[in-house]
Formats: sequence, C-alpha cells, structure tokens
Amino acid sequence: MARQYKRVYDLTITPDTGESRVISDLRVTFEITKSILSFPNLARIVIYNPNQDTLSALQKKFTKLVLNAGYEGDVRLLFKGEIRNVFQSKNGVDRLVTVYAGDGERDWQNASFNKTFTESVSISAAIRDVISTFEEVTVGVVEGLPTVADKLRGQTLSGSSKDILDGFAEEYGFDWSIQDNEVVIIPLEEALEGDEAVLINAATGMIGSPTLTEIGADVTTLLNPRLLPNRAYKIESVNVDVQLGNLFFRDVNKTNAEGLYKVQEVIFKGDSREGDWLSSVKGITINV
Repeated sequence: MARQYKRVYDLTITPDTGESRVISDLRVTFEITKSILSFPNLARIVIYNPNQDTLSALQKKFTKLVLNAGYEGDVRLLFKGEIRNVFQSKNGVDRLVTVYAGDGERDWQNASFNKTFTESVSISAAIRDVISTFEEVTVGVVEGLPTVADKLRGQTLSGSSKDILDGFAEEYGFDWSIQDNEVVIIPLEEALEGDEAVLINAATGMIGSPTLTEIGADVTTLLNPRLLPNRAYKIESVNVDVQLGNLFFRDVNKTNAEGLYKVQEVIFKGDSREGDWLSSVKGITINV
C-alpha cells in the first residue's frame, strides 16, 4: 500500500463555456457522500480565498467539478459532478466559497423516457434504452441482470428516467446508482465482480474499532478513495463496538467484525491543511 503521508488534492472547475481552472494550492475542505442509492452522490466543498476568475467560473449551475485527493504519489478520483448551488461568506480575514454539487445532477433531474416495446426485449436491453436518455451520464458496470425475453412486449414506459430505473430495480432485485458520471448496476447484497476487496486493518489506516450493526459493519479509516459504493472491503480487527441493541435478548451470529462487506455508503471528510482526512464506511455483510 502507498505511504499515507502528505495530503494532496486537485480540484478542476469546468464551466460550459470558457477554460477549465485547476486549484491545488488553496485551502479546501470537503464532505462527500457516495452511496448505492439512486439519489445523486453529493459534495460540499469549501474553497478559501479564491480569486475573481475562479469565482466567476463557479457561478453557473451545472458547472462541472472533479475532485481528486489522497497522498503524495497516490492521488485518485474522489468526486465528479455538477454544481447545484454556491454560497459566499467570510470567516475573519478569509473569504469562503461553499459549493454544493451532485453527481450526474442534470441528467438525474431532467432525463425522461417514452417508448412502446413492440417486440420482446431483455431487461438489460430495456435498461440500456432508458440510460440512453441521459445526455452526459454513460453506462458503467452492469452485472447480474436477466437476459431472457422480458414481459415488456406491448407495454409503454413513460416518465422520468430515474423513476423507471427505480421501478426496474425494485422488480428485478438490483441496486442502481450514478458513480462518477456512470450508471452502475449490481445485484442486491453482491459486490463488484473482479475488484479485489479493500483491506482494512490498523496497518492500512483503520481508526478506532469497527462497529458491528444489524446488517454488517461500519468502519472509519484514513482517507482512502478506493472505498467506493458497491466495492467489497475486508475488515481485520479483533476489537469491535456493538450497535445491536440489548444483547441479553438478541441472537447474535457474529462476535467480531472480521469478514467481508459491501460498501453501502462512504463519507469522505477532508481539510487540505489540518483536521479530518477520513473515510467513514457503512457496509452490509457479503455471504461467501
């Protein structure tokens, strides 16, 4: 594993018109929530003392943002999305600009679908038809969908693209979400295929003890951009906190948090100068 030393970030701002701007030397704080939910991943990024050109680039809704972060020699994508709102404030002598952004924001809000299926199609083909209504979000990983002829023949699907995908997900048992501008579809309670599980222990940056929950285990580590929704992580820790209610009246199958889990949600919190530089993960047990 790369050495977890010296915080590094770069933030790229790309308006619809004009040149992109890259920030890497100003103080920046952020809180990014990424999950397997179909609701967009969200970011709140605070930029300290930006110049007027940067301020101008941030003013338009749907301006694109890309935040990479990590450590010297190991910087990875943390968030890709579009601006929702921008707020300016003062803190002493510092001028702060707070940016609120969502992943796949414009397509999630605006894309719609209207089609009558005159022939039998697979659910996979129908889903790709719906995703094609997104102008900027593309198809990423799609795993575990039925490939047989579906019952959609003769039916008309009409409405918001995201609502139609939500309906498919409920009926066919999968999670769908937008991850860094790509639609990702994974069967419930399964992790991404082919990706090695992220190892979490004291040597790899685990902070404190994992927390055993009703459905899995939660854990906090030093900032680790590899901990992404739908990815598997493996906890190695004897110590554990418990969030299972009154243990006098519970049938608990596990006595520690060691095991394999699927990331359901991760919150990245960071300050490029001091304080937090963390990943807080909520996960569900993967039955191997």
